Amino acid sequence: MGEYAFKFTEQGPYGAAVRLLEGSDLRGKVVLDVGCGAAAMAAPVRALGATYVGLDVDADAVFKLVELGFEGHTADLTSPELTGTVRDVVAGRPVAALLCLDVLEHVPDPAAVLGAFTDALGSQQDVELVVSIPNVGHVDLARQLLCGRWNMTDTGLLDRTHLRFFTDRSVTELMSSAGWYEGAREDFPLAESDQHVAQHPAFGTETNLGALIGAVRSRVDGYGTVNQFVRRYHRGAPRQPEAAATAHRFLSVVVRTTGTRKQTLTEVLCCLAAQTDLDFEVVLVVHDLSKKDEVRRLVDEFESNLSHRVRVIGCDGGGRGRPANLGLREATGDYVVFLDDDDLVTANWVEAIHRGAEAHPGMVVRGWAAEQNRRWAAREELADHAASGPLLPTYTTAFDLVGHIRQNRTPFHCFAFPRALVSLGFSFDETLTVCEDWHFLIRAASLCGVHDTGKLTSIYNRWSKDSSSHSVDSDEWNVMRSFIHVALDEQPLLLPPGSVRQLDKTLAAREEDQRTIGALRAELAAVRAQLDALAQVSNNAHAAIGELRDSASWKASAPLRVAGRTGRKLADRLRER
Repeated sequence: MGEYAFKFTEQGPYGAAVRLLEGSDLRGKVVLDVGCGAAAMAAPVRALGATYVGLDVDADAVFKLVELGFEGHTADLTSPELTGTVRDVVAGRPVAALLCLDVLEHVPDPAAVLGAFTDALGSQQDVELVVSIPNVGHVDLARQLLCGRWNMTDTGLLDRTHLRFFTDRSVTELMSSAGWYEGAREDFPLAESDQHVAQHPAFGTETNLGALIGAVRSRVDGYGTVNQFVRRYHRGAPRQPEAAATAHRFLSVVVRTTGTRKQTLTEVLCCLAAQTDLDFEVVLVVHDLSKKDEVRRLVDEFESNLSHRVRVIGCDGGGRGRPANLGLREATGDYVVFLDDDDLVTANWVEAIHRGAEAHPGMVVRGWAAEQNRRWAAREELADHAASGPLLPTYTTAFDLVGHIRQNRTPFHCFAFPRALVSLGFSFDETLTVCEDWHFLIRAASLCGVHDTGKLTSIYNRWSKDSSSHSVDSDEWNVMRSFIHVALDEQPLLLPPGSVRQLDKTLAAREEDQRTIGALRAELAAVRAQLDALAQVSNNAHAAIGELRDSASWKASAPLRVAGRTGRKLADRLRER
């Protein structure tokens, strides 16, 4: 593990900054160290063959730098005259790089500082910029905030002199807006920053609380343990912020299709065209690029009421998770719901989701579904498919997370979730050949909780053949189920309110079952013991009879026994007369 230091060390952020410069052409050129302070970079930069020039507002620091034999100048980064000052310092010399190490977080307007240097450099386009910036997105700060703390310190992530705070995203936005684009990086990690609190459950990696915070943070991006962003940039044109989309919808309906079942896809689109709530978009992902145009033509057959809401996107390769992730990335609604091309929804499906989300914002909204057994028709039949049984209320019970961990009881189109989960790193596991929706639901339900609308708003079609439930071998389902359980077991899960009583009832029922099983086993053992005793008596009797029949007396008395039997038969006949 590294250690934060203001002095130059090969293992620290300054060492990383030097390594980012090593591939650049520095000989005979100037490297400007902006906010140089104690000039920890002076000797390493000189060793690379460059002319080191330090700039700092502290005149004493500049004086000491000059005493050491390096060029130094006073410069106030907040001054409106900064551009002229830098231009005078450069004096027409070729500049290889700017160093802004632990500087931009100390000025009120970092963009203005970068702009001043860009203007001062003028036509010198091959200048590089190397920065070192503290990461306020470090997981330790998230842990501190969850504990109600924001502890400013003399140095470190929350240095008292910091005026601006940066995450990976805000660093990128700042640089691109000023015309600087990343060329390389060597970020400096610290698993335990200066904000880490030892022996605290929120900071432990093995405690439930600590592991949960770490899991949530790590899903968002890969910078949860980065202490300093150390990156090199090259010049370009400033990028203007992207304009916000004008047409915003509440719900994104993602439909996956292979484009081979035209009739069922048509029925799905008809269901969407009939919705009572039209605040939705449709992201239609065609999992076969060769079918994309054909699907687009099918969509265009519908009135603009629906067709203008549909974006057709092609996807090739991968399993079921790939088009799901593509649809997730393309979705723009506040909520996202999936609808496969062979299921049906009622006209109030979107409306029920919308009302549920408004009443319970941020929660997963779950509707109920009936199950319909269907069969693919024979070639001579008019329709492509037909019902082969009654509608069954299979999926009309309240959500139960514990029960769902055991077995999925919610069809894919029955739950909608906040798109904000994507910013928390949620996606579908593309290594799963089936059950990708179940895996996603368990994780989303654990984090968001679930609101049941209590409304039956869809039909889940169970096909007799040519569907994933039949085309995938049962062993594969079991393997995928095991994979999901292993993945879920690697991280803590939040249980919703009511789970304790439910678990208590489940465990009580299990204990009662175990007592009943124990009693039945005892009874069975007693019966088996009685049977064993009777079997022993029977065996002993048979052995005694065998011994008797083998004895000499038994054999000698045989004629008497025969005569006795004959006499009894004659007596019986006489009585019958």
